[in-house]
Amino acid sequence: MDRGVDSEQGPDRSAPGANGRPPWFGSPPRLQDYLFLMRPMILIPVWTFYLLGAYHGMRGGESTIETKHLFLGFFSFTALMGAVYVINQIADRNVDRANRKLFLIPDAIISVRSAWIEAALLVAVSFQLGTYLPRPFMTVLVASLGLGALYSLDPFRLKKRAVLDVAANAAGNGILNTIAGWVAIGAPLDGWHALIPYPFAVASVHLTTTLADIEGDAASGFRTSGVLLGVRPGLRVAMALMAAAAVAAFAVGNRPALYASFLSLPLFLFTLRSTHGTWPPSRLLLPAKIATLAFSLISGFLFPLYIPFLALVILVTRSYYAGRFGMRYPSL
Repeated sequence: MDRGVDSEQGPDRSAPGANGRPPWFGSPPRLQDYLFLMRPMILIPVWTFYLLGAYHGMRGGESTIETKHLFLGFFSFTALMGAVYVINQIADRNVDRANRKLFLIPDAIISVRSAWIEAALLVAVSFQLGTYLPRPFMTVLVASLGLGALYSLDPFRLKKRAVLDVAANAAGNGILNTIAGWVAIGAPLDGWHALIPYPFAVASVHLTTTLADIEGDAASGFRTSGVLLGVRPGLRVAMALMAAAAVAAFAVGNRPALYASFLSLPLFLFTLRSTHGTWPPSRLLLPAKIATLAFSLISGFLFPLYIPFLALVILVTRSYYAGRFGMRYPSL
């Protein structure tokens, strides 16, 4: 639940300077730093699957929804997952410092205390907004927060345990996330089987991201699914999971998932066949990026305002990282 499809690493300015520290180390925090501590780029899958869940709750768009509930749920779940991502960075600050990534907490721009305060405020905002939505939505919030804590914090810390790391992401982003969108609009969970393809797709993408981080995770003592499988077997399993998503989508008549998974599959095969010897993270992350893009574009087709919203998020993110850290992020 914490991994994106880009490393957020800055190969130029992130390298330690003459004093062994990057130029921004310990610099005073800016207001936008607290916003980007929520990691908007990896909130994109959260938003995407939330909207897909809402679409299926409408019975494939055959009924209308109350826009206010859709937006309230959107902001509530965003705040909750933003808190989960902040907590994950607090727990991983030493590993991120060693891997030269996610600089805000590791490089002492935002203190651990301030990060905990932000996480607590985000949870409070999320639950307050949730009180205006149907009761099952609050249940999803509680379950999502609990799963996020199990994923990031000791003694459980599922993110460093093979199989459980992928399963937790499939359950969080593939199941709870879509159900959040479904119940936020007040729809009963009749026909929930339409959501079956999504955990397979999420598991495929998450497994792919663990393959790009094998070296750093192994050095940190994390026995992730990527570390367990290795690159080539891991890619095969990830491709099989995306194929399972396509088969499940066909079986349950889920056309959005069917189209997105079929668009994603060729990139897994291309990556598996075209890369030999050294496997650069940028190459390994390509299938995950394309899959995220495919599902997001499908969501944008169903909810047209989502596309300009995503474009704005990406442009603002690129501007922030260029100005703050001198790096190009996100990038394909």
